[in-house]
Amino acid sequence: MTRRSLPLLRSADASLPPLHARWLDAVLADPSLPEESNATCDDCAMLADPSLPPGALVFSPDTRCCTYLPTLANFLVGGALRSASPHGAASVRRRLSEGDGLSPIGLVADPALVASTHTDQERFGRDASLRCPHYEPVGGRCGVWAWREATCATWFCKHTRGERAKALWNRLHQLLSRLERAVAWHCALSLDIPPEALARMAPLDLPHGAPRADVSASDDALWGRWSGDVEGYFLACAQLAEALSPAEVLSLGGAEARALAATVRLAQRQLLDDALPARVALGRVQVVGLSATSVRVQGYSHLDPLDVPRELFDQLHRFDGRPLEEALREASASAGQEVPSGAVGMLVDFDILRGA
Repeated sequence: MTRRSLPLLRSADASLPPLHARWLDAVLADPSLPEESNATCDDCAMLADPSLPPGALVFSPDTRCCTYLPTLANFLVGGALRSASPHGAASVRRRLSEGDGLSPIGLVADPALVASTHTDQERFGRDASLRCPHYEPVGGRCGVWAWREATCATWFCKHTRGERAKALWNRLHQLLSRLERAVAWHCALSLDIPPEALARMAPLDLPHGAPRADVSASDDALWGRWSGDVEGYFLACAQLAEALSPAEVLSLGGAEARALAATVRLAQRQLLDDALPARVALGRVQVVGLSATSVRVQGYSHLDPLDVPRELFDQLHRFDGRPLEEALREASASAGQEVPSGAVGMLVDFDILRGA
């Protein structure tokens, strides 16, 4: 087992939607992100495979990971209406016509539903009744891919650098979610949504400025001068958002966005730092599978187990907080072959070993 390298690429190339990728120009001097090559959307890494051990967690081919209803900010709605795939645009129009969670802020998913389904391991990735309306059954792709929201843009089932990479994506999710909300409110204000409507979308009893999802979308007073032209409103939102510079977007997010940007930079530095702890000990270790040559161990995530060669697994108890060099020498002597520090690095990434 060798240390996985850290492939980097410009975030705009493959990692994030175009708008979100551009926003990072105001956040990161080098907006490069890990290419999560093990989380393959085109050839889903979570589908059943003959090489998997019995009982391995797999997703349904009818849903993949898309058992999640995304909140689409107003400018994302407009962008999808304008340039998504035919299926994607039609799926957005369907949500608009149904009216659930529809307001000038966008299409807001029920927070209780999102929380319950996203954390339910038995249903997530398996329950077809929860399938995203923007999912394209033929090919299993996202119909609003270029206009997907922060959760869908930063969530991966597997990470090349385990928990370290996941930490960066989680920080990006926090920042991008904040910026999405800020830009959505900016669009609503700029396009003359009436103060009475703004008050209904931001009642005093909801934290963090969360937009209200139960306003009556058919109420003309909610849309002001855009009453009768809801699609036109969302298209105008997309145009406004695209005209904003990265610095303007970050400014709209205020002090909170600047603070979150600092945490993103920290997480990126930590990801790029390959230095090993001076001492390591066992972290989260749960055996979830066995073969003749390896032990499948769950560390930081139940979706991303690691196959550890048996000869290395048998030496893990030697990493007990003593100096790393000493533990490596003893483990190598006992195994009859060198235990490379790179393998230890991967185990640290996956939180099977951790700094002591």
